[in-house]
Amino acid sequence: MPKNKKDCPYEQMEGKLDTIDKKLMEVNADLEDLTKRLIEEPEVCPDVVDSEKALQDALDRYFISDMLKNKKPIGDA
Repeated sequence: MPKNKKDCPYEQMEGKLDTIDKKLMEVNADLEDLTKRLIEEPEVCPDVVDSEKALQDALDRYFISDMLKNKKPIGDA
C-alpha cells in the first residue's frame, strides 16, 4: 500500500452513506409536502405563509413574555 494513501474503514464510510441517505429522504419528504401545498393552493406562495406564521409566533411569544413580566393588575382588577 502506498505511503500517501490512508485506510478508509467500512464502518466510517457506511455511516457517512447513512447520513446522506437520511438527508435525501428528508429532502424528498419536504418536496412532497411542497408539491402537495402547491396543488392545494396554487395562488398562495408557501414562503409567504411560512413567514407570516413565523412572524405571528414571534409576536405571540413577545407579548406573552411581556405580560408575564407585568404582574401588577391594571385598573381596578
